[in-house]
Amino acid sequence: MNTLLTIFTPTYNRAYILPRCYQSLCRQTCKDFIWLVVDDGSTDNTKHLIDEWKRESIINIQYIYQQNAGKQRAVNTAVRNCKTEFFAFLDSDDFYEDYTVERFIKIFTIIVNNPSIAGVVARRGTPDRKIIGTQYLPYKEFIDNMDRVIKKYKFFGDTCRAYKTNILKEHLYPEIADKFIPEDYMLSSIDQNYDLYFVNEIFSVSEYLTDGYTKNVQKLYKNNPFGVALAYNQLTIARQGFINLTKSIIKYTVWCKRFKIKKPFRLCKNKVAYIAFYPLSILCYILKIPKWFF
Repeated sequence: MNTLLTIFTPTYNRAYILPRCYQSLCRQTCKDFIWLVVDDGSTDNTKHLIDEWKRESIINIQYIYQQNAGKQRAVNTAVRNCKTEFFAFLDSDDFYEDYTVERFIKIFTIIVNNPSIAGVVARRGTPDRKIIGTQYLPYKEFIDNMDRVIKKYKFFGDTCRAYKTNILKEHLYPEIADKFIPEDYMLSSIDQNYDLYFVNEIFSVSEYLTDGYTKNVQKLYKNNPFGVALAYNQLTIARQGFINLTKSIIKYTVWCKRFKIKKPFRLCKNKVAYIAFYPLSILCYILKIPKWFF
């Protein structure tokens, strides 16, 4: 039986927390997967740990080292090197529930031959197993488009996802100088053309660490203005309702003006909305809204 799933973990100097991620994979009720670790230039003992775990032979591990280039390039590297039909994301400071791989694979058998479904989206939880984000969804499992779910149920929150690898290969991140592009760039572009299989159940657990992306988001965004502009731009064509469209256009316009992104109108994917909301966007820029942009 061919292995269906690659679980991708990007890491950078996370040797102190990576064992928890590894141990959760060793506890999986189904171990028919590849753990693909892309090391984005770590200077700690990450490679030593991986070599030890390979010798243990509990799970199948693939390790790739690259010079520090940012998370989105680590994603691109992993997707390009993935040989399985499905590809899941597991951050180095997260860990799977014991049943996650087994549940993923059961769902893959349902969606594998449906060309309209890109993958699976389940919930992330806190260490005390509280769902992060929207608590209510009408069904435990259902198929829908992410934009419609956001619009209809005001859905938000971090998620645990797995995608068909061939679809991810068609939606790679652009190779730019900035070392960070928010994941909205890739995921929202997939949502334009595909549905997802939703599972309103915790598949992974997150603990936001002081050296992680979530805790350092403002600094990260300001140090990578063009990458952030690309993500905001992608959201201007999302079908998430009028309020979210307004927010996305204003964020894109104000961000480009604040960080002197060249030719924002020419780059904008929703030129009609850009023109329509331009006066309001300029007012927000003058008032310095959102405040953390400035």
